Amino acid sequence: MVRKLICPHALLCCLVLASAACGENEARVKIGHGGGYLSAALYAAQDGFAADVQEFRSSSDIAYSLLAGVLDAGFVEADKLAALAALDGFDKLAVAGKVTYPYGATFILRKGLNLRLQELGGITVAASAPGCVLVEEFAEDAARFNADISEVKFEYIPFEAMIPALEAGAVDAAVIKGSYSVIALQKEHSILYQNWEVEPGDECCPAVIDQAALILLARRNKLNAVGPFVEALESTRKLSPDRLRRAVADNTVIPFETLQGQPVPEFSRADDELVKIFLEAAAGHHSGEDDDE
Repeated sequence: MVRKLICPHALLCCLVLASAACGENEARVKIGHGGGYLSAALYAAQDGFAADVQEFRSSSDIAYSLLAGVLDAGFVEADKLAALAALDGFDKLAVAGKVTYPYGATFILRKGLNLRLQELGGITVAASAPGCVLVEEFAEDAARFNADISEVKFEYIPFEAMIPALEAGAVDAAVIKGSYSVIALQKEHSILYQNWEVEPGDECCPAVIDQAALILLARRNKLNAVGPFVEALESTRKLSPDRLRRAVADNTVIPFETLQGQPVPEFSRADDELVKIFLEAAAGHHSGEDDDE
């Protein structure tokens, strides 16, 4: 049998290179995200920044991975922030940034329905609340277009439940905020109406809550390591809308053509004050519900 002898110097060289490669991987910040159109800044930033980017199925999975130290930073849905703040160990996390999207009023028509604004009749439409500004704007615009919506039946459910309700056929349409529009198009529902001039915010919910779509959380002991990646994310604001749309199309199954005509998400820095705003808004919302009972 012929034995191959390995030169000690060659072995030492291999070990050094392996150790360096391992160290390089460990040095990379680990970022979690949920994918989709709202991750446009992340897709664009990762092209020029070495990071270990991982896609997760839910904001809860990302939050638990952060708390377990599996991730250094991660994007969670803004709507989930108040609930996630109640998790044990959340104080070890800090807000590093946010992704915002124009509030907008969007009327989504369920796949298979082919109606005009003047033909809505008695269809069932999902809305977030009886006094929702989006519904009020939609009603005003419908009247301006001579569309009678007096027979429309509104069913009040949270924004995040509207597209699943459309998918299940539980509702025929939805008046939803703009950040869900691309998801609806991806599911082959149609947009009957959009108004991007809606003013976000009211006396109980600040505008930042209406416009925030994703929150970037980071482990406090990793803030310095995550800092350069936050800078890379922020630099994507200088890119053209089509450059960001192309980054999404290249990293997802969403066609570039589907993204055209819709606004692009925008990343900016944020801090822990955002958590306080969301918690205060959630407390005020529940207090309002109690007052109604």
